[in-house]
Amino acid sequence: MKLPNRCSLNSLFLNSLSCILPLCLISNAALAVDCNGLPTWNAGDVYTVGKQVQLNTIKYEAKWWTQGDDPVLSGQWDVWRNMGKCDATTMSSSRSNVSSSLRSSAVLSSKSSQASSIRSVVASSKSSVSCSRSSSSAIVNGGRVAAIPVGIENVNDSPMKATNYRSLLRFVPLNTINIDRFYFGFKLRGANCYDSGLAGYGRGDGGLLSGALVEINQTTGLPATQIASETINACTRYNQAKTESGGANPVLVWANVRATLEAGKMYGFIVSNTHANPQNNFFSFNAPLADTSLAGPHTRNELKATATGAIMSLDPREHIAWSEDNGNSWRYGSLNGQYRSYMNDRDTAHPATRMPQYGFRLTNGSTLGAQPYYAYSADCVACTVAYTNARYTRTFTELGGFTTSGTNVGTLMITNTSTGLQSSCTPAQGYGYRVCKLSNPLTVYQGQTYTVKSTGVVEIMKMDQSQRLQFPQVGTANGEQRAYQPNPATGTNAKDVPNLWAGPLSVYFPLATEN
Repeated sequence: MKLPNRCSLNSLFLNSLSCILPLCLISNAALAVDCNGLPTWNAGDVYTVGKQVQLNTIKYEAKWWTQGDDPVLSGQWDVWRNMGKCDATTMSSSRSNVSSSLRSSAVLSSKSSQASSIRSVVASSKSSVSCSRSSSSAIVNGGRVAAIPVGIENVNDSPMKATNYRSLLRFVPLNTINIDRFYFGFKLRGANCYDSGLAGYGRGDGGLLSGALVEINQTTGLPATQIASETINACTRYNQAKTESGGANPVLVWANVRATLEAGKMYGFIVSNTHANPQNNFFSFNAPLADTSLAGPHTRNELKATATGAIMSLDPREHIAWSEDNGNSWRYGSLNGQYRSYMNDRDTAHPATRMPQYGFRLTNGSTLGAQPYYAYSADCVACTVAYTNARYTRTFTELGGFTTSGTNVGTLMITNTSTGLQSSCTPAQGYGYRVCKLSNPLTVYQGQTYTVKSTGVVEIMKMDQSQRLQFPQVGTANGEQRAYQPNPATGTNAKDVPNLWAGPLSVYFPLATEN
């Protein structure tokens, strides 16, 4: 934080507070919430999902198990849900605590301590409401730019065993594009054309795969007019995809649907099985899994492009939904498939949500892997991921690693490979997104590459042979997805991506002011 020469630290600290706090109190008066009886957050206490606390006159609710995660600093990862300002009946004591804190902070002798206090109070005000013209892009901007680029742990299927079943993949193109194919996750093992009878992902002749590209009502978020569709025997499409993948079993197949898709607009792709006997002739719709408590906007019918908490570099409005009444109603989150899924296969404490996995073939013959990754229940130990050729300049203030094993992610280090500059931090051990603040923020400029390394264990996202052949630009300097492993871990390939990232903002998506 650059301090004007004419101001002392004390005066800047008090002036900042006098500007910020009244603005918040005035603009947020109508949003006051009841904080009666709520305990004050304590760093040593354990809070489980749904537990509520207050801190600095703000009410917070835990979204998952947490200990030691300061609500003020939870930021875009949403460890705590901001419920709003406490009402007048509970603010009096909080105000006196704040006033006491101000008096104490005003006489601090250490400049670094005062600067830290300034940052803390400013962060608290910004995280409570947008009560000033903040320059903090992490608060002003949600959407893809604030999404973490990782977050999946496994993959699961939805067998299409009935004609009334529907899987909806709602997606938002980054750019206006002309397509003739839509790729999606698919599994058929057990059908006559792939290990007949040996698995339950397919049966008989595979059924009739029906794929429909549809408009989405931008107000309701629900499917509307059909744009294009294709119906084909699932085994026929599987064999075509296997041939194009050089004999590898395909992770994704496609429907031939020709359309012009507009940038930033919601569309849907609906998969069904129209076979006369679907119970004995079916395929499965397949999708990667994220923890429902961590998947934020992707677990609901989110309609705001600027919503926070997105993962996998997805638009917050993108999701998978499931219907068992021919699309008359849709289920989201942990209910978005033919059966419930869990992290680590059977970890019932962590219900899972199926996530979008999709891509396009453009009418010029090239392909675009919008979200091409899936995952197994596999860990990556002491791994490094590189993010190459940044589109935008960013200053990173935090690092993160994702683990579902509860194993320590270790120390995280970011290196700007173009300059050699490094910074590191160590997050608390535990399940989920483990995030730590960098004491020395690091800037990556447009065109530069940086790496994030973990000394511990994180999940890893997969790009198997068929995916690499379908989307050859993924994991390259000019690809749609630019992450790769400079030194692939044992049993992985260079385009498999460890669940490591730097934040709070992506170098690949623009802020509102950069459009």
